[in-house]
Parts: sequence; C-alpha cells; structure tokens
Amino acid sequence: MNSRQTFFISVLLCTLQIQLTNAFPSEDRQNKRSYVESIRLLSPSVGCDISGKTEVKFIAKGMTTAHALCWNAPDRKNRSPWGHDTNLTPGGIHLAATGIGKFVFNANKLPHGPLNIRIHAQNSEGEHDVFELQVYNKKGKRWKEGIPSSPPPGAEGMELFFSDDFDNKELSISNDGRGTRYNAHKPTFGDFSGWPFTDVTSPLNPFSQRDTYLKIAARKPTGTRGSTGLLAPVDMDGKGLWVKAPCYFECRFLAHSAPGTWPAFWVLNQTKNLPGDELDIIEAYGGRGEGNPNDSGYYATAHYWQQKDSEGKEVKAPWKHINMLEIGSKTSWSTTFHTYGLRVGKGSTVYYLDNIEVFRHATNRYSGEQPLFFLVNYAIGGASGWKINLERYDNSSDMYVDFIRVYQGK
Repeated sequence: MNSRQTFFISVLLCTLQIQLTNAFPSEDRQNKRSYVESIRLLSPSVGCDISGKTEVKFIAKGMTTAHALCWNAPDRKNRSPWGHDTNLTPGGIHLAATGIGKFVFNANKLPHGPLNIRIHAQNSEGEHDVFELQVYNKKGKRWKEGIPSSPPPGAEGMELFFSDDFDNKELSISNDGRGTRYNAHKPTFGDFSGWPFTDVTSPLNPFSQRDTYLKIAARKPTGTRGSTGLLAPVDMDGKGLWVKAPCYFECRFLAHSAPGTWPAFWVLNQTKNLPGDELDIIEAYGGRGEGNPNDSGYYATAHYWQQKDSEGKEVKAPWKHINMLEIGSKTSWSTTFHTYGLRVGKGSTVYYLDNIEVFRHATNRYSGEQPLFFLVNYAIGGASGWKINLERYDNSSDMYVDFIRVYQGK
C-alpha cells in the first residue's frame, strides 16, 4: 500500500469513527449495556437450507424466556405491501434451567429464499440478546424476487443502462475484472476489509449464485485470515461500466447484523487519481451490545477526497444517518430485503430507501462532471474500526444481492 492509499484509508477510518460515535439514534442507545451475548445455536447449522416443518434448538444461559420472529409477505390479516413480522413462537418459549429452548415453524408459510430468523432471549433482570439465524428457504412464497417490471421513481427521465438480476447460469467475475463483467477487488486504491476481499480463483472464493441471488459468503476457516467479497464493474485498467450525471444507481440486498459486518453499496468517480468524490449510498454496521454499533439504520455519506475551497480549507462533505425504523416498512437492513438508490443530477444528489427519498444535497463538482461507477461489498471489520466477533455464528455470515440497476440520463 502506497502513501496515497494509506492516507485514503486513514481518513476514512477517522471519519467513520467520528460519525458513528456521535450519531447513534436514541432507540439504539437505549439499553445497549443490558445486551448479553448468551444465545448459542445447537441446530440447525448457520446458513443451512430449510423447508416445511423446521425445528430450531438453542441454548441461552442466564435467560428465562425467548421468542422468534421472521419478516413475512402480506396475507389476509396483514395487508400492508411492506410485509409484516410473523411471530414464530406465539406462545413464547420458557427456557429450561440449563437455558435450552426450541421451537418449530412451517417454513413453507414464509418467503422463499434468504431469511433472517431473529431469536430474542431475556431474563427478569432486564438482560437480553438477539441471535440472527440466516437460513435459505427452498420452498415458501415467492415475494418481490428479481427486478421490478417498472423503473424506479428516482430514474425518471432516464433510460436503463445496465441491469443484473443474477439469473445467469454462471457469474462473470475475475480477480482483476479484465474480460469479465465484474472485478473481485476495488480498482485500484486497494482493499479495506479485515477479512480480505478474496480472489474468485481462491479455495475461499466468496461468490456463488443461488436461484436469482448473488451470494457473498464471509467465512474464516481455522488457520486463515478469513475471506469475503467485493464487486466492481470496472477492471484494474479502469475500463468498464461508467455513467455520467444525470444517472441513477440502485441495489436490493439483505445482510446480517453481527459484530464486524459492514455491507455497502457506493459509487466513485476515480480509480487512482485524487481529488475525487465517493458517494456511499448505504454503509451499515452490524453488532449489538457494548463496543458495537447498536444501529438498526445506516449511513448515507459523501466523501470529497483531497478537495479544498477558495480559502484553502477542506471542503465539508454532507452525510446523514438514516433511521430505517421510521421509514417505509420500518425494518432494519438485516430484517428483510431493501432497495437502496442514488440519483446524481446536475444540481442535486438524492438518496433513496425503497423508492423513498431519505437524503439530498447539492451535487459536488467531480460527481457532477466526471463519470461514476458502482461497488457493492460485504466487508468484515477492517477500516470500519469495529471489532469482529462472529464466533457464535461459526465465523460465517452472508450477504444476498437480488439485483442491481443503473440508469443514464441525457
């Protein structure tokens, strides 16, 4: 890593730590000290396939009761188009003296594809824990899968320039992006994840396709540094998918909230020559309890790298914490799939959550005049500054990308 790359990572780390320290929403600050990492999964395995009658068994030492939830599609009783939370344990779970508990549910009544079963445990002293069990439902109801038939409102007046529904037989990814649709590394500033972004030719290749989803698997087998994935449609020569303002980017994905997880969808207008702009459409940080983000929302952030105003002062870049619990479905990025969008116009740059405008600022010079490209990644620790602790998830965590679309205006 050269001095320019070191500067870039150092500034990024400092900026993130300041933002996250000062901007926790009140509902996430509350009771974070009462979180106790207690739940351990006994069966089934993390990330497994399920269908039909499914039993989950766990142990939560020191806890007395528990319940489990999963986000579901609309039904006759719950007609909201956003969906609703289904209580998988309507009678509650009374844990044995050993802390062991179990519950059974019918997976066929839940959505098909990636799911996050949220197991909550608590005791009379106010201590509580949440375990996010990622599974893949082979049956179930197909709901909102794939690219919508209509364009997003943020792309009004534009034409579709690029789309990927991840429904091809083979993924088009290479270690440097040359000759393929995607590059498995960030061009060309260097990678930033604690568990390294990994080559597709590695035994730890993090990329796979499941039905119509791209799966980015973060894993850390014993004796390794770990592995996870990043995709960019620009190769190490700077060639690939670039669009100029006015333009629109969107990505629909589901990730996992656990200590160290850091899913992101963002755009850049340069690969190696600063000054330049970085627009983070979503950066989310996983984990609960002391020393973790405790954040059910995410950050929309602009970075104006190495830019100074007429007085020689650093140009201040806008950012905003997006409280997802107050918008649309009122669910977190790890509860269910969401679509994150960005419109870069000649005058304004607008950020969207599920087609709802959540943030707006003036378009900066570089992103307004120079072409942009997108990146999607599932970083684990690293430049985020947050600790990694995925031991109780068997050092395993997944991000599922449903689709990506890019629009170009005139």
